[in-house]
Amino acid sequence: MKIPILDSIGLKSAQSAFFDPAVIAVLSSALIAPYIVPRITGISDQLPILRTHASIASGLAGVIVFGLAGSIKMPQLLRSVVIGIAGAFILTALIPIYNSVSGVKP
Repeated sequence: MKIPILDSIGLKSAQSAFFDPAVIAVLSSALIAPYIVPRITGISDQLPILRTHASIASGLAGVIVFGLAGSIKMPQLLRSVVIGIAGAFILTALIPIYNSVSGVKP
């Protein structure tokens, strides 16, 4: 199916927009990460130093997952999903900092 407006912005078909790695990463951070993040957070809560510093634990998990995405050879689709999950961890780590800077009370 050819859509003229998509051709003008560089997408040859609507399907290519949905299989773009950036779109897959954002979708995985919204749809898959809510099931995976609590499990990994539960594991990090078992370590005493990480239990008291949840945002540091979340940021550390995000960096580790980003590292896995870059070091392990995997298909682009799976790599995009892993990067989306890592982004969710990083976002979880940055929310307390954002709240303290902006004055927003959770």
